[in-house]
Amino acid sequence: MFYNFKNVSLVIATFNEEESIEYVLDELKNYNFFEIIVVDNNSSDLTLEKVKKYNTKILMQNQPGWGNAVKQGFEYASGEFITYMDADGSYNPKSIVEMYELTNQYNFICGSRYKFNNYSEDDTLIRALGNSIFTFICNNLLNLNLSDSLFFYPMIRKNDYKLISPKSNNFGLCIEIPYLLSKNNLTYTDILSLERKRYAGETKVNTFRDGFKILIEIFRMRFLNI
Repeated sequence: MFYNFKNVSLVIATFNEEESIEYVLDELKNYNFFEIIVVDNNSSDLTLEKVKKYNTKILMQNQPGWGNAVKQGFEYASGEFITYMDADGSYNPKSIVEMYELTNQYNFICGSRYKFNNYSEDDTLIRALGNSIFTFICNNLLNLNLSDSLFFYPMIRKNDYKLISPKSNNFGLCIEIPYLLSKNNLTYTDILSLERKRYAGETKVNTFRDGFKILIEIFRMRFLNI
């Protein structure tokens, strides 16, 4: 089936994804996006050579950190809506269909791996437990209502994104974007989006180091209001 998303910009952050990026972009051939923006963090492998075979726009990441890659892509995007996917093949693009259908009811929509007590095929027990703890903290400290605070699979209007100025340059951005949007009284919901086992490559997330950074970001948002 062919899906038409002629007003949606898709951002993909890459760093040494030569084993999986073609799989991801091939899978997206059935989805007609306004644009696909690849933000590359100076990959040292064949990632860029493979990306150039496809109809994509390539940005070289200008500041370190996953969060900065996402922000750079979102700021560059010119579609009416923006969404994001990782480059490891774990995201199921069919979720974009459901999120897009809800854009006439909500200002932004978030994908969730754990809604209705589901699980991620690409998770470890420690990461799943950590996510449960962070989601509890976010919902209580930041007054959010999410079932998966650390899965960044959004559908956001570009004009709504312009209302906020997220500061996080790491995975804390997963939380900061919905937090800032909700503070602007924008309506949101989350949908079940089952995360698949990554097609190739290794996770770029360090459970304890990145978890600590995210915790710092949460406390910055809640208590420093910056």
